[in-house]
Amino acid sequence: MSGLDLEALARRVEIDQSVVERMAHARDLWPRSTLSLVQGTIPPIPEIVAFPAHEEEVRAALDWAVVNRVAVVPWGAGSGVCGAAAGMAGSLVLDMKRMARVGEVDAATATVRVQPGVLGQHFEDALERQGWASRHSPSSIWCSTVGGWAASRSAGQFSSRYGKFDDMVAATRVVAPARTYRTGLWCEDVDLHPWVLGSEGALGVITELLVRVVPVPEARWLRGYRFPSAASAWTAMREIMQAELHPCVLRLYDAVDTRVGGRGKGARQSGGVLKGLTGLVTGEMSLRLPLSLPRLLNALARWGGHECVLVAGWEGDPRVVDILSRHGHEILTREGVDLGAEPGEHWYAHRHDVSYKLSPIFSRGAFADTMEVACTWSRLPDLDRAVRAALGEECFVMAHYSHVYREGCSIYFTFAGVGSLDVYDRTWARALAAAASVRGTVAHHHGVGQAKMEACAREMAGMSATFHELKRDLDPLDILIPGRLFPEIDMPNPTAPSLGIDPVSQVATLSAQADATERDAALAREGWALRYPTQLPLSRSLHGPRPPWDARILGASVLSQGGRRTVFVDVPRSGAGPDPRGSFPARDYETVTVPLVRLSDTALTVDSLANDVRPARRVGSGWEIRGPAAPELAKLCLPPEAAS
Repeated sequence: MSGLDLEALARRVEIDQSVVERMAHARDLWPRSTLSLVQGTIPPIPEIVAFPAHEEEVRAALDWAVVNRVAVVPWGAGSGVCGAAAGMAGSLVLDMKRMARVGEVDAATATVRVQPGVLGQHFEDALERQGWASRHSPSSIWCSTVGGWAASRSAGQFSSRYGKFDDMVAATRVVAPARTYRTGLWCEDVDLHPWVLGSEGALGVITELLVRVVPVPEARWLRGYRFPSAASAWTAMREIMQAELHPCVLRLYDAVDTRVGGRGKGARQSGGVLKGLTGLVTGEMSLRLPLSLPRLLNALARWGGHECVLVAGWEGDPRVVDILSRHGHEILTREGVDLGAEPGEHWYAHRHDVSYKLSPIFSRGAFADTMEVACTWSRLPDLDRAVRAALGEECFVMAHYSHVYREGCSIYFTFAGVGSLDVYDRTWARALAAAASVRGTVAHHHGVGQAKMEACAREMAGMSATFHELKRDLDPLDILIPGRLFPEIDMPNPTAPSLGIDPVSQVATLSAQADATERDAALAREGWALRYPTQLPLSRSLHGPRPPWDARILGASVLSQGGRRTVFVDVPRSGAGPDPRGSFPARDYETVTVPLVRLSDTALTVDSLANDVRPARRVGSGWEIRGPAAPELAKLCLPPEAAS
């Protein structure tokens, strides 16, 4: 690209224009780009890579890009799998890894200031030296950054207990072309916090974060269980979450993944085609022939039986872990067979290994990829069936179920097919359409990038206008990842969701403007109450505090004054870009989907909470503890003389 004043940029920030650096920043780990590269197609190459060490250098780089009309792509560690961090042709890539300072934990607020370029494992190591942890544990923790986690709304393997990373971020400082601004607890004006998290750099470059942390867990309890079917295990997982037992992990492997992975003593091992297929990955033979018969492979896999293995775990205060794990074990052994501690301990020791096992498949004439979708418990069977069938038309498929919440669950599909870009694109198009057809979110924790941007725009139909209005204000010349998030798609105005209660998922879709007294009376007649009680219409009660492991709103429909409707599908922790479902004017809300509690469940109120005891909700001046463990947990919350 001629005519650029690179010397002016080099005077303000360290830059590198070598072919090696430009090629290294030309792509992330999106499997489609890997497949394309293996087949000889060189990706679009950025013009220059900059390595800012301070916020002032980020500002200088953006100012230079504005003057020179150069696209900017923020870059963490390049481990994203959706193409969000791939450098565009002629672009400026901002590699943020020099901004890698971790501050001292503020014990009074349990927060820490951290810069965006810190690698995940380095972040945890720095916190552990101070006696703290984030417990955000994605499988990519060794090769992803804190800033990347926030930009993509990442979910770690302990999200059931601690929430996703966006739940942990209390504040950010962001540099956009038009101005520098703060969000969350640092906000001084209109708070763009829910828009920045998940925006993948389109609304500015995050230069500092305030992250909530927890003490390093004192105790940990892990175990494996064998279930006769995935459906029986889903029931146990749902009961544990809705019993307020707060596990750190519930991770179920489907029958194929159980056999291929050889998970858990007592789990039957497979032979034949499945064993041969996995062996080929490390051998010299091409994978094209076996993967050209995907329906046969999937049929043979189903013949192996339905047994599957679940890993369950609790961590925290030893007394609380003992109580919660005992009650959880009781639920799990109603239909599950106890396999002992080994499967859980083995998973924990190897929980990050998966990030390094897929690349040999591409050199054997195939591709492998993963897709994470999510929905409420009542729709989980339909989502599993629909997406599995779509993927299975041209791919070998297996799945595990993790990132489990009170209201629903994520499914993480792993699939492999013949190394053809046409097959790859058809497979993704079918699977994304299948997820949307049963009201599942098309992204839970990998972000959007190029892979899902059209599907996410459809899922969030109506939101793109507001997003692009914000972008024009913050980035008037559209230099930040232009064209990558929420492309304009012509879609009909969606209809508002139907009102009603979903007793399986323990949520209700209610009128956002209804009188509170009438609303609560109607719920009580059906045996339910709001998890977040309010004496106001729901439209005016969307911004209250919530713990990071819980959801205040699952879905909503918003009708703007211009008549355009935005519908946020009711799913637990959608990762389809930013999550501003509670950020619109109160008058615009039509419906809101919110979590419920069952009035017949055990519930005890305490004046204060013991260490690691998690309440279901705030009631008056006290805390309500619910579920089968409530009597024992309540005793921990009493003064010693009262407890005895």
